[in-house]
Amino acid sequence: MLIHEIAKECGITKKAVQYYVDEGLLFPTILENGYKDFCNEDRKALKKIVLYRKLGLSVQEIKVLQKDPTKLDHMIHQRVLDIEYQRVKLQLLNRIQMGDVIEDLEQEIYSINPNSMIIQRLLELFPSYYGRFLSFHFSRFLTHEIETTEQMKAFQDIIEFLDDLPDIDLPEDLQQYLHEYSLEDQDMIQDILQNQEDALKDIEAFMLNNSQIIEDYYRIKQTEEYMNTPAYRLMVYMKSICTNSGYYDIFIPAMRKLSPTYNAYYNQLMEANKKFIEIYPEYSNIDS
Repeated sequence: MLIHEIAKECGITKKAVQYYVDEGLLFPTILENGYKDFCNEDRKALKKIVLYRKLGLSVQEIKVLQKDPTKLDHMIHQRVLDIEYQRVKLQLLNRIQMGDVIEDLEQEIYSINPNSMIIQRLLELFPSYYGRFLSFHFSRFLTHEIETTEQMKAFQDIIEFLDDLPDIDLPEDLQQYLHEYSLEDQDMIQDILQNQEDALKDIEAFMLNNSQIIEDYYRIKQTEEYMNTPAYRLMVYMKSICTNSGYYDIFIPAMRKLSPTYNAYYNQLMEANKKFIEIYPEYSNIDS
């Protein structure tokens, strides 16, 4: 199939086909006369390229997908976050339309980008489901403008920590396990976070109403069978990375200084943990 034929079949110009060849997305055979010969696999690949482009993916993103189709979930989540940023900007524009003075919104406008930088870095640095979960989790608390010198210093500490964080190289079997888990959509993650928030509002009532579930959960976590599962190995692996990287010693304290709502959440979490240990002291040394 020559270039004009594949271009016509896929509904694009010959110039566009040549562009995708030059970018390394298509690999036709070069005939003796210099013409390019496109096979059926090239046609299928070009169809996908055209459709992905219509969905807004860049050439670079399509190139990544050709090498690793599992990266699509990461790209989807990036777009979900982009939509959220646009929603915040639209709200600010509506406030201006309703009479707010734009100069009075300066801090809120400038706070969009610093907060989005943190969320974006979390998504990029932590693998698959972890990145998505952390970005959703912390985005709930990154809604305040940076007002004080202490907050600006905390923001800079967070960015420096994320810049220095090495790539997380999971073993291949854990990558596969995490990818399968990553098929959960953002609504599922939001449900998990909402359930956690609801439990923290009255931790004693939660433990009373779910005592049997809690006991079964911790009983299972102490079994040898569970400790041989990918879930357990992944938890240990990620906890080791977080401990050694300074996640608990640098990132979390800085988040508490940056975000008043996260600091309140953290204190609530510590209080809930204290009450849990009072009721279930036998589980105090077991990772949850």
